[in-house]
Amino acid sequence: MKADLAVTLGELIQRCLDTDPRFQLSPNVLLITKNVLYLKYRLKNMKKRLRAYSVENLTTTVLAKYRDERLKVVCAGTVLREISIIESVYKIAKRDWGMRLPNPFKELIRPEYHGQRDRILTEAEKECLWNALRSTDELWEPRKAKNNINPHLLPLAKLALETTMRRSEMLELTWDRVDLERRVVYLEITKNGKPRTVPLSSGAVRIFEEIAEARKKFPLEELERASNRVLPISYRVVDQAWMRAVKRAGIKDFRFHDLRHCAITHMAKKIPNVIELAAISGHSNLKLLQRYYHTRPEELALKLG
Repeated sequence: MKADLAVTLGELIQRCLDTDPRFQLSPNVLLITKNVLYLKYRLKNMKKRLRAYSVENLTTTVLAKYRDERLKVVCAGTVLREISIIESVYKIAKRDWGMRLPNPFKELIRPEYHGQRDRILTEAEKECLWNALRSTDELWEPRKAKNNINPHLLPLAKLALETTMRRSEMLELTWDRVDLERRVVYLEITKNGKPRTVPLSSGAVRIFEEIAEARKKFPLEELERASNRVLPISYRVVDQAWMRAVKRAGIKDFRFHDLRHCAITHMAKKIPNVIELAAISGHSNLKLLQRYYHTRPEELALKLG
């Protein structure tokens, strides 16, 4: 126990960076996602800021001081993510390395964050967006796209609206996790760390079938084929192509992640049971789902009879 307490946070973070195979990939490799690069960047930053503290000395008081100092220069959302990353390092050390560590996070008061977005795409905007994303090429290997619109981008966006899946979840999805007969997709790795099974609508099934048919006509090559990914497109391509597409469509202030908000908002009307909705969306905190309900008083009056 004493030996564990003497370990510095810098040593813990470096062990995470050295042992996690995701961090060994080149930033330009197709298999790496933005979440992985973001996490690696944050871990390195946290190592610089807190590396000198031993596990014994990183107390709740120290974390509170760190929180207050960071809030002077960054928003609450950034501070929450940084604290969460440190906490995840502790969890890995306890679970995977068998270390006996204290829990300085339990009593820590975390800053409130009110920066949630609620941007909803209108039907007119959606049609403009689909047109802007539509490629004149078939769903073949991205490098061969002739009109600079990656042909995987449109099915990616449509799947986001049909399934509520996050971008990282879709980009990492492999065909062995897709069961069109049962109409489900199994996600082994999710944002909250818990695997979940996503039910597929008829529209989602059609998108998967269209991609599968395209693969028969234009098989992927080398790394893309070996990865077995449904949508072999890197996060960098998605970022760049998305910005160009929304600009062409004339749509203001709409990010790719806003598709998830749109999807859950529309799905909430079909599935009013928050437990069932959370099972689909992957929310571990049911309170987070409250912002997806935009029922008007007139609609509630009709339900009352």
